[in-house]
Amino acid sequence: MPPTPPLPHRQFPNQPLLGTDGNYDIAPMFQNPGGTYPFPSPSNMPYSQWQSARTPLNWTNPTALDIQYATAGYWQSPLYDLRPEIRGADGSTPSGVPIWGSPGRKLWVQVRGLLSVVDGLTATAELTLVSREYGEIFDARQIERISADSDITADLAASGTNQPGSIILNFSPQGGGYPVRYWRLELSFRRPDRTTRPLSISAAFY
Repeated sequence: MPPTPPLPHRQFPNQPLLGTDGNYDIAPMFQNPGGTYPFPSPSNMPYSQWQSARTPLNWTNPTALDIQYATAGYWQSPLYDLRPEIRGADGSTPSGVPIWGSPGRKLWVQVRGLLSVVDGLTATAELTLVSREYGEIFDARQIERISADSDITADLAASGTNQPGSIILNFSPQGGGYPVRYWRLELSFRRPDRTTRPLSISAAFY
C-alpha cells in the first residue's frame, strides 16, 4: 500500500501552503485584492472628532517669527494623527490625536470677543492674524513648520458695523483627500502695542 502523501501545511502564519508536490501554493497571495498582507484591512473604523472648549487667548511676548510686533497671542491645536489606520503597521509608536476617516474633514476655529473695546479701540483695530502649519510624514517627534505665514486678517476683521462679534475659520490639512499623517495648526494674533484684547477661542475637528 503506497504511503499517504503529507497534507498541505504552513511553517508559520500567512506562509503559502506547502503542497503535496513539495512546492508552495501561491494562489492565496493573489486572492488579496486589497493588498493587506500581512495586516488585515481596517473596517468599521470609529468615527472620531476632537473639540476644545472656549478658552481665553493668552497674550505673551512674541516668538522669533513675530519679533517685529510688541505682543502676540498664540493658539495651537494638538498634534493630529490623520492616518491612524497606519498605527502599528510601520512599527512606529502611536502619537497624536487620532482622527479616523480624516479625508474631507476640517479643523474649525471660532474666535469670540471681536467687538470688545479697550481704550476706545475695538479688538480688531491694528490686529493682524497669521496661520502656520506644522507637519511630518512619519515620525511625530520630528514635526516642523511646513508652510509660510498665511495672512488671514481679512477673514477676522471687517469695517464698521459689518464686524461680527465672532467669526469661524476653517482649515484643511495638507494633502486634501489624502492628508499628511501628522499635522498641527498655529494661529498668531499680533499687535503693534502692549494693549491686549479679551479674545477667546474654541475649536473642533470633524
